[in-house]
Amino acid sequence: MIIRLLRHYKLSLLPVLLLLISNNVFAQNWESPFFRDHSLVGKIWDTNRNTWITERQLSLELLTYDYILLGETHDNLDHHILQARFLDYLVTAGAKPAVVMEMLVAKFWQDQPRTWDHLEVLQTQARARNGGWPWQLYTPVLQSVVQHNLELLAGNVDSEALREWTHKTDHYTSEEALARYQISAKEFQQLKRDIATSHCGYADDTFIEFMANAQLQRDHAMTSALVNSKLPVVLIAGSGHVRNNYAIPMQLSRRYPRLSHLSIAFISVLPELLNPEDYLHETPAVFDILYFTPSHTNQDACVQYSEQLKNMRQPNAQ
Repeated sequence: MIIRLLRHYKLSLLPVLLLLISNNVFAQNWESPFFRDHSLVGKIWDTNRNTWITERQLSLELLTYDYILLGETHDNLDHHILQARFLDYLVTAGAKPAVVMEMLVAKFWQDQPRTWDHLEVLQTQARARNGGWPWQLYTPVLQSVVQHNLELLAGNVDSEALREWTHKTDHYTSEEALARYQISAKEFQQLKRDIATSHCGYADDTFIEFMANAQLQRDHAMTSALVNSKLPVVLIAGSGHVRNNYAIPMQLSRRYPRLSHLSIAFISVLPELLNPEDYLHETPAVFDILYFTPSHTNQDACVQYSEQLKNMRQPNAQ
């Protein structure tokens, strides 16, 4: 642990660091309005050790990894506030982490600077080049990037390229194709089951196959962006991309086994789920850390998006 810490952090800052971590570094005034009184809110679960950990312990953990993978719910402002605080903390500890974002597409971002001086300019460019994301909610993350002069890198590939690529692969289950991502057929089937579940049973087999292929390609692109960045690196992405069982952590482990990574999922609590294991869906250590927050909505996603999900059954739906 100490060897890894010295690779990215200044020894002279350790007394200050120890003072910082004696307090609640990530103490939070919640923005999301729903289920704030849930028993899990604000708690942190270590899935590998099967135990609760404190904010002090988590802050120490952050300093020992090459890659810190922060999985979010895109519409939950609390998740972005916590991501920004992680960045602020790492900088205070003596590092200048690079930041890779799923929301930025490399093709549309390649002529942009790596560092930014003005938040408004960065947000304007993000909206113009990568629309469709709730960029206002990402203000805390982008503010931290600007404030600390951190390198900001695009991690994603554009939809047109994804569609073109996936249409060239007839059945993406062959050993040759799966070897590109070093994923087993069993793991690929689990990915497809999770996609089917997340689409509430409305997606047909063709759509699920396309989405599974697309995720593997996106994970491959983000993994490449991570390993081509200076260390340490923080990834900002949806929680599905930081799963240990078939996403970016798996690709990092199998392609770059000497590099260390920590997968953290920010979890919006649900009133009926009262134990951390309930959020793992019978997949132990699917994330390394679960950080529980209130929810930005009290609606069931399958009900809220039922009309859009039903449209996927139409012949021309993509």
